[in-house]
Amino acid sequence: MVQAAEKDESTKEEAEAALKPQFEVYGKAVDDEKWDVVEGFYHPNGVLVHKDKESVYGNKAITAYLAKFAEGTGNSVATISNAKYEGAGDYLIVTADFSAVTEKAGTVNGKFLQIWKKEGDRHLVYHDEFEITA
Repeated sequence: MVQAAEKDESTKEEAEAALKPQFEVYGKAVDDEKWDVVEGFYHPNGVLVHKDKESVYGNKAITAYLAKFAEGTGNSVATISNAKYEGAGDYLIVTADFSAVTEKAGTVNGKFLQIWKKEGDRHLVYHDEFEITA
């Protein structure tokens, strides 16, 4: 059992080492509203789910949705907390809470789940799900 627990921890550390740098560049592009850069992080067959609301399919539609969402909230800067990284096969997963201080909507809090799929020598967001909690 101890070996299995140690293996789980090393897998989580490996997943974080592989995904965190990409995720940070992605997050900065979202904060800076660089939608062409953001689009490049999404898989062409990716899906964005706004939990209990709606979903969109494809990297271009996802980017358009995020840009429209950002237009409604105005300039914002998000802070990520409680991030957990995991991995299995060609997939890396990050779950976290976020708090975004926005120009038009005040502070928006929520949580998200992203599944990144290996494509060539990098990973792309294949499933992105978020919910607003307050």
